[in-house]
Amino acid sequence: MEVEWKAFELHPGIPPEGQPVPWPPELRAERGENFRRLADEAGLPHGERTHWFDSEPAHEACEWAREHGTEEAFRHKIYDAYFVKNINIGSPDVLAEIAESLGLDSQDLRAALADGRYRESVQRQFAEARQVGVTGVPTFMAGGYAIVGAQPYSMFERLMEVVEQPRHADAGAGGSSPA
Repeated sequence: MEVEWKAFELHPGIPPEGQPVPWPPELRAERGENFRRLADEAGLPHGERTHWFDSEPAHEACEWAREHGTEEAFRHKIYDAYFVKNINIGSPDVLAEIAESLGLDSQDLRAALADGRYRESVQRQFAEARQVGVTGVPTFMAGGYAIVGAQPYSMFERLMEVVEQPRHADAGAGGSSPA
């Protein structure tokens, strides 16, 4: 099964410089515990996120990277910037540095961001996500089912098992949760 990345804006309206997460440190720790545990189990690096950043420019940059054949590597670098280093992924300077680190033309990326070359595509993806009911990130969809948030590997195995089973007429239009 192939992965198709789609954009979703979790925190609309974040200013270009970002904003502090509006929760006290104890609540940030509590809300991030599941993510940290699962990231540790999977061997994924992570750090403390103290800020939310406007993700729209990063989504636009990923569309640009897709056209240059480096979408996957670009997304990994954005993950590292946001979830490990707490860096502003809405900054054209940060995105240009990521492009350069992958041997890409950072000036072309800056131009694409400035002229909004991918803005309409990203806005369309935001609208599609809202239309199908996406409320959190990450959301994984397969066969009409969704898994939202950081989840153990066993949930993905269960999703694949459910997707591979034929649907019964009495399951209704939406089916059931794979959980």
